[in-house]
Amino acid sequence: MKIKIYAVDKLKKEYNKLGTLDYLERIKYYIPIEVYEVTEEKLKKLISKEHYNIVLDEKGKELTSIELSQLIQKLLSSQNKDIAFFIGGSEGFSNEIKVKADFTLSLSKLTFPHELVRVILLEQIYRAFTIINNEKYHK
Repeated sequence: MKIKIYAVDKLKKEYNKLGTLDYLERIKYYIPIEVYEVTEEKLKKLISKEHYNIVLDEKGKELTSIELSQLIQKLLSSQNKDIAFFIGGSEGFSNEIKVKADFTLSLSKLTFPHELVRVILLEQIYRAFTIINNEKYHK
């Protein structure tokens, strides 16, 4: 099993690229992870029953870091599917994508630039694995 992140648009800001690379390297210690930069049209084809699909959307369910770690742990132990996170562009997702989600996640009530969302999501995935493994990162 692995984690896949599908994100609309490429990262432009260097600090977002560096943050993304940093957290990807940290996460790879726990689980294989891949990031794909795609168009929304391509996303419509990628969201499928082959993955457990988590769509990020402002109207999704807010979880604490511990709850996210519990969700990931449950999926890893009970599913034989990759976990796929979907990050939309500045306009969000069409309903066609939202209805195919297995879970809709909101990272916050705050609004973030979609480039920064990638770094925030990766940090939370890393944090989830440190929680699962009882490591000291999460306090």
